[in-house]
Amino acid sequence: MTAKYDLVFLGSGSTAFAAALAAQELGKTVVMVENRTIGGTCVNRGCLPSKNLIGAANLVFEARNPRYPGLEPCEIKLNFRDLVAQKDALVRDYRKKKYESLLGGSDP
Repeated sequence: MTAKYDLVFLGSGSTAFAAALAAQELGKTVVMVENRTIGGTCVNRGCLPSKNLIGAANLVFEARNPRYPGLEPCEIKLNFRDLVAQKDALVRDYRKKKYESLLGGSDP
């Protein structure tokens, strides 16, 4: 059996996702083809996870290097395993929330 679609998107990054949603709103049938995990580079390996980890690193830096007189530096304990698990959960939840409507409620 051969499926027919109006549009096929190669990749599932933000541009493909936006175009697929716009096409659906116009009544078109679409399919996304992804070689890796759905969401593309930004969601899975780039923007979202890196900004999350950079934000955590900034908190540690600011605690160790306060910029206001009268504030004493302090040490924040770092549990890298928990930090990465939190980042992974954030990415997974974002991917599920953003792609759920396109995937018909299935878990990406």
